[in-house]
Amino acid sequence: MNRFFEFSSHQLKLVVILAGLLMIFSTYRLIRSFSSAEQDSLKLVFKTGDHDFRYEPVLKVDINHTPADSLELVPGIGPVFASRIVSFRDSAGGFRKIEDIKLVEGIGAKTYERIKDYLEVNPW
Repeated sequence: MNRFFEFSSHQLKLVVILAGLLMIFSTYRLIRSFSSAEQDSLKLVFKTGDHDFRYEPVLKVDINHTPADSLELVPGIGPVFASRIVSFRDSAGGFRKIEDIKLVEGIGAKTYERIKDYLEVNPW
């Protein structure tokens, strides 16, 4: 008789087989959790048509309530534009629509086209 927890040799073999299966199943689940994304997860998607390899906007920034350092997360808005947007917002009482951002000094049609997908205006 085996002295390992007073198991018989058949019982010990069964415990080892079950532990091995548990390890294999756990490893499979771990690998699968890293290789697939949930449907509700945040994903970056790129367009491959017409040689347009830019990322789709993942975040939208509310230009009426976002502080300057968070506005810098938008591609094309640096510290200077962020401070101008906040100054304009404070002096004008906020933005009514996204197109109003073109009233900020230095943001023209090209810059607007580049950043408009990342912006939103919430009334609250």
